[in-house]
Amino acid sequence: MGTTDKIEAVSGPQVWNAQTFAALDSWRFVVPDRVIDNLDTVAREARANQLDQDTFDYDATDFPALHAFGSAIADSMRKGTGVAQVKGMPVGRYSTEELKVLFLVIGRHIGLIGPQALRKRGIGEVMDIETPGPKEFYYHRGGALPMHMDPVDAVGLLTIRKAKRGGVSGIASSMAVHNEILQQRPDLLALLYRGFKNRRRESRVSAGGSRLTDHHVPVYADIGGEVICSYLPQPINMAVDEGLMTLDEQERAALAIMDETAERPDLIYQMDLEPGDLQFLNNRVTLHNRGDYEDWPEVERRRLLLRLWLTMPGWTKYPPNISHTDVEQDRTPV
Repeated sequence: MGTTDKIEAVSGPQVWNAQTFAALDSWRFVVPDRVIDNLDTVAREARANQLDQDTFDYDATDFPALHAFGSAIADSMRKGTGVAQVKGMPVGRYSTEELKVLFLVIGRHIGLIGPQALRKRGIGEVMDIETPGPKEFYYHRGGALPMHMDPVDAVGLLTIRKAKRGGVSGIASSMAVHNEILQQRPDLLALLYRGFKNRRRESRVSAGGSRLTDHHVPVYADIGGEVICSYLPQPINMAVDEGLMTLDEQERAALAIMDETAERPDLIYQMDLEPGDLQFLNNRVTLHNRGDYEDWPEVERRRLLLRLWLTMPGWTKYPPNISHTDVEQDRTPV
């Protein structure tokens, strides 16, 4: 894949625009009462034994109601739109640390828990921590974020607190973006299939690796007959900003049309997540961004979401040239 005569339009439920997506109910869920009962049981155990996300044995949990709930979410991500929004998580009755345990239990009934916040498996706190200098994690920054995906099969968010104003989550079908670019500029789509060299993660560089990948990382790829998207603009832009590489006119145009198409009002669906909402995304077929926001000055009121990464067993494995986290393969992004 990579020449225009071989690239075909993608079809299926993962291809949608804002209007068709809004008209669907298949991606909308409510936490069942039986699942809340299960979560209450877990929370009581964690509280009574003073357990947190590092000490609670969430792998030992096995609830039939949660399995059915998790399967429905997984099916929506894999066989449907690539999105699942779940309402009704009673976040007010639990502490933040208890919610981390509960989110891990939910995730364990959907897929395999991935790394977060320097933990091999765990939960990350998405919040502007306002520390001086560069933030250790991308999700500790405030403000708007451009369209991207996370380098893992699926990402989950649980909203605990909203910002004072703004911070809406925008989502788009990366497959619809693919088809639009194919129609308008197939030559640029071919470049996106070829991909771009990436600035490698600092942890890899400090371990003795080079600062720039020695291969192009594709934005779109065909793996086993399935078109997937792996769009991370940050490592591309960092490589350019640090003088590790330059982009020619066509390469800049390819990135520009990717950004512009993904942000088109007719393709992007704005999802204003409320406290207690969960959002799960199949990163292979969706992109997401975050609108700018005004936060509360008090830390205890500041916008807070919990983030979970999942490897999904049975999904086609990524090739080595795509930076990706895979728990089954014990693999992390370059």
